[in-house]
Amino acid sequence: MPAFGELGGTRSPAWMVAVSQHAPSPPRAVLLPAAAMSLFAALVHLWATPEHLSEWWGYGAFFLAAALAQGVYAAALLRRPSRRLLLAGILGNSSIVLLYLATPTLGVPPVGPEAGEVETVGLPDACATLSEVVLVGALGVLLFWRLVRERVGLVLLLAATALLALAHLPHLILLLDLL
Repeated sequence: MPAFGELGGTRSPAWMVAVSQHAPSPPRAVLLPAAAMSLFAALVHLWATPEHLSEWWGYGAFFLAAALAQGVYAAALLRRPSRRLLLAGILGNSSIVLLYLATPTLGVPPVGPEAGEVETVGLPDACATLSEVVLVGALGVLLFWRLVRERVGLVLLLAATALLALAHLPHLILLLDLL
């Protein structure tokens, strides 16, 4: 029977074992700015917490939770940037960005005393949102970088799906207008 990692047996080829066991770490040129963007957004949310707390405890609690999550995330990203952590960062920060984009257009979500009120856009808000958008982009780059290293076939499938979705974007917009 062939030794572990040799071709011909039921085990993985040696090159696959080497890639899976020794996946290289993500590029620091992307990782460090991503952590900085998360920390910056955390500091802006922390700075805005007292103002939102004076409006309603729920708003203040949300800003404090966002600040803590983004601050801890920055440290975790530098310590162990796993695929799950990258996906969690994309999901969490995208959610905050979408919520922020909704408040000056659709109004504050239907909770608290200012429910439905349209918020004005301020410089700190825009800076925090921009840092979160850059962070999500950087996390996407890191995730794509890991996928390329680990699963080239999956990356090609995802890229083809993204291209198809992009090609049909005008159709989707027209469809939404009809609804």
